[in-house]
Amino acid sequence: MKKIMILYSTAGMGHKKAAFAISKAFEGKDLDVESIDTLDYSIPLYKFLYMDAYVFLMSKGKLLWGFLYWFSNLPFVDFLTRKLRGILDYKGLPELDKIIIENNPDAIIATHFLLPSIAGILREKNVRSKMYTLMTDYGPHSFWLSTHVDRFFVGSDSAKEKLSKRGISLDLIDVTGIPTSEDFIRDLNVDELRAKYEVVEGKRTIFLMSGGFGVGPVEEMLLSLNQCKADIQVIAVCGHNEKAYENIKKLSSRLKYSLIPFGFTDKVAEFMAVSDIMITKAGGISVTEALSARLPMILFGSIPGQEAWNEEFLIGSGAALKARNTKDIPSLVDKMLLSEKGLKGFKDSIERIRKPNAAKDIVKIVMKELERE
Repeated sequence: MKKIMILYSTAGMGHKKAAFAISKAFEGKDLDVESIDTLDYSIPLYKFLYMDAYVFLMSKGKLLWGFLYWFSNLPFVDFLTRKLRGILDYKGLPELDKIIIENNPDAIIATHFLLPSIAGILREKNVRSKMYTLMTDYGPHSFWLSTHVDRFFVGSDSAKEKLSKRGISLDLIDVTGIPTSEDFIRDLNVDELRAKYEVVEGKRTIFLMSGGFGVGPVEEMLLSLNQCKADIQVIAVCGHNEKAYENIKKLSSRLKYSLIPFGFTDKVAEFMAVSDIMITKAGGISVTEALSARLPMILFGSIPGQEAWNEEFLIGSGAALKARNTKDIPSLVDKMLLSEKGLKGFKDSIERIRKPNAAKDIVKIVMKELERE
């Protein structure tokens, strides 16, 4: 029986979600599939840098993160640091290579840029597994690049073009889309969900999501929505940020519309199903879930760097608008919601770029290549 190992990192829940979507697509196949969180095999310092330090930069140091992202993406910086970066990643995960060598998988699929970083070292250690990398954003940072990866899966034609300009052969790039849970593409009973979450039919529903770590000025955004001309109600999700959740629950008396607040939840697909538009930062998986659910977006508070790629793709494709500050949000909401024709235009644009079968398409490609082997 052939063995598949799927590597992800919980430094950002998107990598994990994409990995689990791929794992789900492998179900029913005569294969041994194992999903591994690489941070389970890391030294404490490495885990701190990829978890706590990352969350801090996302919430308190966005400009610093943007600079580091831009600087490390410069081709000459990548050339000078790639080998050292691979060594540091490899040393920071001292048990991972043992797991890979002991299991000797036929294929390794990574939803995080760790695999491209250490692929060369693994090859030197005689790891002969087919190596696949799924880019979970719509643009290629240098960290995703490697001449030792067998194939790259990307979310869009523009991402493929950008990746090829960084030296990856077009023959090694497949535009599969970014995998999401099947919950976002299956038909849900909207009437039942409205009753379940007390969503009033006839009002326009906005889904406001601040990401898994719950960063961003959620209270300020909610207050800004008082200026909307459209008759709205808002579902707001604060992720793991319990303080933000408690704060927005206290806002109800200051709002001119109905607020339905949530903390961390696994019901995002259901919220999207009952919503007309979504306000979110441009996280790769979050926006792909919205595309799968055919939900137009207003993008706000995106992280400089990887999420800038996502904004460029979505806005250029006609699937989203961008708010530069909270004062912009009400007018953009009205632009989307006060015109049926306008809203339909955004949904038509989404239909042209969404790739709901990404996980299944990745599995087909991997299995075909393994059968050929």
